[in-house]
Amino acid sequence: MSETSDAKNREWPPWAAWLLLAAGLAAVYANTFAEMWIRWFPAWHYVTLGLYDRLVEGESYYTHGPLVPLVSLLIAVLLIRHTSIPVKPRRGAGFLVLVVSLLIHLTACLARVNFVSALTLIGVLAGLVLFFWGTAALRRLWFPLAFLAFMVPMPEVTIAQLNFRLKLLAADWGVSIANVIGVIAERSGNTVFLQGDKTLVVANVCNGLRTIVSLLAFGALYAYVCKLQGVWRIGLFAMALPVAVIANALRIVSLIVVADVWSVETATGWYHDTSGILIYGPAFLMMFGLERLVLAVRKAVGRPATILPLFHGVLRRPGEENQWPQLTRAIRGGAGGLAVVLILLAAGGTWALNRNVPSTWNQRMASQAMPATLDLDGRHWQSRDIEMDERTLTILETRDYLYRRYAAAGATPVDLCVIFSGDNRKGTHPPDICLEGGGREIVEKEDVVLTGVEGRGDVPCRAIVVQSGLHREYFLYVYKCGKDYTPSFWKQQFVIFTNGLLSRNASGALIRVSTAMGEDPVAARRRALMLMGAALPCLDRTLP
Repeated sequence: MSETSDAKNREWPPWAAWLLLAAGLAAVYANTFAEMWIRWFPAWHYVTLGLYDRLVEGESYYTHGPLVPLVSLLIAVLLIRHTSIPVKPRRGAGFLVLVVSLLIHLTACLARVNFVSALTLIGVLAGLVLFFWGTAALRRLWFPLAFLAFMVPMPEVTIAQLNFRLKLLAADWGVSIANVIGVIAERSGNTVFLQGDKTLVVANVCNGLRTIVSLLAFGALYAYVCKLQGVWRIGLFAMALPVAVIANALRIVSLIVVADVWSVETATGWYHDTSGILIYGPAFLMMFGLERLVLAVRKAVGRPATILPLFHGVLRRPGEENQWPQLTRAIRGGAGGLAVVLILLAAGGTWALNRNVPSTWNQRMASQAMPATLDLDGRHWQSRDIEMDERTLTILETRDYLYRRYAAAGATPVDLCVIFSGDNRKGTHPPDICLEGGGREIVEKEDVVLTGVEGRGDVPCRAIVVQSGLHREYFLYVYKCGKDYTPSFWKQQFVIFTNGLLSRNASGALIRVSTAMGEDPVAARRRALMLMGAALPCLDRTLP
């Protein structure tokens, strides 16, 4: 037997190499998918609930998330089975794309940016396709790879900003259409006022973001398989956005009509849940109708569309029945071993970087720093600690906080909340997210400079005014990152990340003061500034 034959016999079988590669990829992205799962199903942590409630409860905009990889896998299998995919590896280009994607993923793990980490899966898979099969294979499989982007939840900050705008837009359109059809309704923020002292609150899950995200995924899939070609496909995909907005406006109208004719309880109860599913019916019909409209208009103007069958021009030809064995055997040899080793090394790096990094600061330190009583503004302020509810702690992803209410005779109470970053940068997202997520409306935002802070001088802060019904609250907050304070969320994230890379103090905290405004907004602002000015020196003396 020749040496070449001996070498071939010593090679691992292709199935074993692919299995090892798949296990390595699973290890690389296990934590990423675990975090996405919680974003897909926010109530998953509540083990006391039944399975159905754990899947449907909570404000999730990505309940379609688990379906995306399944659809991508199905499309990839169909493409491999029915189209011609020659095996012409591009080792250099594939290796470069693979290495760059893995490095970005490891950096995202270090920075705790799950959004970026999840997106790198597309780059890693594209690099492997290039490395083993080549450019032609990537051209065939580009859609199932790109489609994976629709399973990745957007960052919480982005969702909060979209929520605020879409909530007001949905309520405004719903009220306008309701007035046209004869229902008397008025809007104030995200609250709709009806006859008979009825009020209907447009919550986050009613604002259309869930519909937009899922319909964009459907629009991409439909545009891929539709009869249109070229720019018309792109146009049909783009139309998924206005279709989602219109469909959701119709849903808001129906909620207003049900609340007006029957009751708010009916509108916000079973009908709310049912309409959330039924809304996709008219949305899908609008997408189908748009395609038929384009085809009809083009035919009417004498430029009929050329309708080609799916996979036209790339179907597998006679004599290519052994394509699947060629694809599977492409992992054999030293190049396949190199890719497997690279993925396994990335898995080890991912595990090391995803370990929890305990905060230097904690609740005990802050509790000791803040005195239980304060003498401010000629009054004696006494305090009591408040416990956050389980849902809020799940959203914050930390249980390390100090929430204390200070009250004095003849004065409106003031709350101090210090939320620590339990794992590098987590837990300290902008207060806007929680406030809007709780159904309250932000009506004012401004930058405020806290002057004369002991040991620091001037400290820039951020102030927001929040309204819930007729009740208004004044919030003043600032972020602490290492030794610095900043009102900017992004600056705080960058400083904490940089400090972690340089082995400095990478702890972070959100320091927030709030008080009811009542009839005197100026006094509310003064109370907030007063407590913040007293709290920062106390925290400075204790938090290193």
